[in-house]
Amino acid sequence: MKIYSLIDEFSSLYPCVFTFGVFDGVHIGHQKIIKDLILKSEKKYCSVLLTFHPHPQEILNTDKKFLYLNTLSERISHLKKTGIEHLIIHPFTKNFSRLKTKDFLRKILHPKCKIEQIIIGYDSHIGKNRDNSYEELKKFSHIYKVKVYQVKPYDFKKKIVSSTHIRESLLLGNMQWANQALGYFYTLSGNVIQGKGIGKLINFPTANLQVDSKKLIPKKGVYAVKINYLNNIYLGMLNIGINPTIEKKNKKIKIEVHIFDFFENIYGKKIDILMISIIREEKKFNTIQELRKQIYIDKINIKKFFSCEKKNR
Repeated sequence: MKIYSLIDEFSSLYPCVFTFGVFDGVHIGHQKIIKDLILKSEKKYCSVLLTFHPHPQEILNTDKKFLYLNTLSERISHLKKTGIEHLIIHPFTKNFSRLKTKDFLRKILHPKCKIEQIIIGYDSHIGKNRDNSYEELKKFSHIYKVKVYQVKPYDFKKKIVSSTHIRESLLLGNMQWANQALGYFYTLSGNVIQGKGIGKLINFPTANLQVDSKKLIPKKGVYAVKINYLNNIYLGMLNIGINPTIEKKNKKIKIEVHIFDFFENIYGKKIDILMISIIREEKKFNTIQELRKQIYIDKINIKKFFSCEKKNR
């Protein structure tokens, strides 16, 4: 897959099939669009995907912090797996947001890309007034001899698969629906940083994870997780929260993972945490002894969870 940081950088000797959108999450709905794109491009055309960064919401709604399902590097990694030939990552700016769909086609796409077909999602829109891209592109498609196709929404368990609905599910702790809608396990990645060593004091040493500040963190609670370290997979338990039993003042959310049967020093190392299932919500205990007892119970429950998962394969 060839990657371009501007539309102007892209050029092709061959006609192409084209799609555009943010593709945050690269979920199963996105994957359906890309699969159709690749099928239509086979043998005859090249496949081109235009994505935007930052996310339009981050630029246009500055009063609210926008959180991503994927960091940019994660999005690129997921898109590489789809088989797309050309990936354009175009900067989204306020000036770009003022561009009408017809001008996007006339001034940018048509002069730069030899587009034969455009495939877009059911809710695709671009530019000024959030034009319905499908209807707008259809109006002008005959002028530029471009065929335009729209992919229908992807329904899963009576809910449309969308980045918005996946964010909502993660914030509710509904990992099962979110992971199935994504088509992979939601992942928190980052370097292991020094903590306060409280885990060791209660016989549950943890690795404290520093994740990208713009990455969406799921609901506070205890999770069954899998940890990828140096391409080896380990089982473990993850806590997302403020440690209300111990921390009296610092309300900053921490991400701490206890890796089962693991004894290496991994400070400064990168790990990937695959979020499998929430076990319980965050709770404040009266004493550290009560907390320690609950963590033992959590560990037993998580090991039972993974044991059942293995049997059901």
